[in-house]
Amino acid sequence: MRRATVICISFLLLLTISPSYSSSDIELIDNAILSQDFTMERDWIANIVVVGYEESLIDELILLEGLPTVRNYYADEVDITYNIDYEITYADAAYVDDLRQEMLYNSVNGTETGTWLDETALTYQQNNPDEPQRIFYPRDGRVIDGYAIEDWLEENPFITPPDLGYTLYLVNFSEFDAADHSLEHWYDYHAIDPDTGEKQDWFRLEWDNALNPNVTMDYPFFGGRYNTFVVDPSAHQWYLRWTRIWWSADIFTEYDFWTQDLEDKVGSLNLTIPADVDALNVYLRECIWDPITHLFFPYQHQPASYVESGTLKALVFAMDVATGTLVGSLEWVTDAEMQKAHLEELYPFIPWTVDVEYLDIRNEPDWESLFWTYASIDPNGTTIAEGYDMFYAIRSLMRPSYVADDDNINVFGVVFIKKQMEMHADNGTYTGLGGGGQTVIWKSWERYYRPDGITPKDGISSIQLHETMHAIGFHHTWQDEHYSGDFSYGPMGYFAFHNGTSTFDKNWVQGTYLDQMEAELWYDFVDVQADLGENERPETLLAEQRALVSFESARAFYNEMNWLEAYNSLSEARDWVTRMTYSMLDDTPPVIHDWGTIPDEDRSDGFLYWVTMSDNFAGIENVTLFIEVDEHFLWEYTCSSDNGNWTTTVPPFGQTSNLTMWVVAWDWGMNVVEGGHISDYPKLPPISGEILVTITVGAFAAIGVIVIGSFLMKRKSKLQIT
Repeated sequence: MRRATVICISFLLLLTISPSYSSSDIELIDNAILSQDFTMERDWIANIVVVGYEESLIDELILLEGLPTVRNYYADEVDITYNIDYEITYADAAYVDDLRQEMLYNSVNGTETGTWLDETALTYQQNNPDEPQRIFYPRDGRVIDGYAIEDWLEENPFITPPDLGYTLYLVNFSEFDAADHSLEHWYDYHAIDPDTGEKQDWFRLEWDNALNPNVTMDYPFFGGRYNTFVVDPSAHQWYLRWTRIWWSADIFTEYDFWTQDLEDKVGSLNLTIPADVDALNVYLRECIWDPITHLFFPYQHQPASYVESGTLKALVFAMDVATGTLVGSLEWVTDAEMQKAHLEELYPFIPWTVDVEYLDIRNEPDWESLFWTYASIDPNGTTIAEGYDMFYAIRSLMRPSYVADDDNINVFGVVFIKKQMEMHADNGTYTGLGGGGQTVIWKSWERYYRPDGITPKDGISSIQLHETMHAIGFHHTWQDEHYSGDFSYGPMGYFAFHNGTSTFDKNWVQGTYLDQMEAELWYDFVDVQADLGENERPETLLAEQRALVSFESARAFYNEMNWLEAYNSLSEARDWVTRMTYSMLDDTPPVIHDWGTIPDEDRSDGFLYWVTMSDNFAGIENVTLFIEVDEHFLWEYTCSSDNGNWTTTVPPFGQTSNLTMWVVAWDWGMNVVEGGHISDYPKLPPISGEILVTITVGAFAAIGVIVIGSFLMKRKSKLQIT
């Protein structure tokens, strides 16, 4: 009776319907999840919280004009539509004061705390690229801890964050600054190198030298550790001034906030004139444009690849071993486990394999020959690598030997480390190239170390992650004329690096992956549902209902940005669609052929249970071993399969009167079988002569006690009668 109950319970657990389920819910899902033309539609919200501005000066129509209200993305099997709604709120005086106090508490106001850009020197270097210049100098001001402010906003949001969406804080703290800009404020967003843990105090390769020491990364905007972003047009910055000059050839429209902070802009306006109020709102809209269009709802990325696995194979070549730079001395520059952790947090729905090899290029003649085919030494002794030519040669000649050529993510990375080396591409000097499943990094040995040539400064994990994300479909957080998305936590900008990916990156990958997963599964479900007849098995109808409940659950989790639970619910939906399909075609349970244990008798120290079985069509989904101990305690163990032989390991149970065990199995057609019974009643060991003597003596002694006791009782009884 107990075994029959176990069979019922185990299968009912598989089939249990959520208490909140109703037929009306099914109808809603059936009509709303996905249209038949493969269009997945989601409704997002962007909250904009205005902090420290006069509400009367904000024209919401101008502030929101042109911001995207719909984003359309196209994957291989589905069109994805994101509808976007904006909600503007105004922080009250108490909230502004609390935030002000938090900023003052988490800041340092002092000398040489920041950096200013010498634009004249930068322009000269742009026109004379062979003449390095000092372009960065220290400046005074208040540096505010961006992490602390971001944490505070997360713990004290002015408005409840949207379930599916983001919050942007548009703040004004001009009061921290001097009118002549001698004192300014900005934010420290803690840019670091993940390989060394060193605070980033250097900029791009043209200025990563002794001429430009101790560069501070001054953020006016920041965000990406949560679903929030802070835009402070009143804050100091130098990066947008740099982009305006260095990339001027690709810029046709300049924006005022690149060179004018909020005080400058307001100082140029008469806010009693409506046209100037409009101009202020245009200025503020331009400030919030890039974070919304490049981070919250990016147009530049491709939807995540809907694949089953990911691989990163990287080779790091030491090219100066002959002159004393040993391979082992460079093994700190990246870390396979770190790379894997970053990719797993970005793409958690697929297994990742990451392998990094460190090699002496002298021992790899094919690689050495390829490198020097596309590299030369200039008169100054600098090795010049022709980036594009070498990149494509590696792709065609080398990559096929290292990674698979299939539909999954397969990234091949190559790193060349050589003293006094540059890589040229597009008439410029760069560090790496990435795309099409490949990354190549040419980083000169000197840039890995502090000026002493000993202390590690800057590895390549951030660059490798940047290039790997290119290879899987990411573009930069900047596009021509739009650069302030680089003030985020993620690795896809050119401003600074952090240890990992941003929430915006993760939301993009995981959200668009789930869009495709739901679309594919819903299409499969509808296709199977169309074949249902009037007299289907109860199991089939139950699978249909459970699939609908799983789809409903997945959508609810998606709308909470709970990506992992949404994935789990869609995985359950996939299983129910599979059961639904096979239950229409297969009503025959699996067949148990043989079973036993190893060892087959003395199981007191634990044992291996095995059972062989087969299924003629649907395939076996699950085999579970049940063990009853002393007719009271019930244990269960899931078996794993090896070509039809299902096994599980059972730990010791200690002293028991008996063990009774059996298996329950079901196939994908929801057909159940029970069998493989074994009952184990331990036998008493044979009694030795020594034990027998002991028992005999004990028995006689006990008899003697009984006889004497009986005699005394009788005597006492007689005395009482007298």
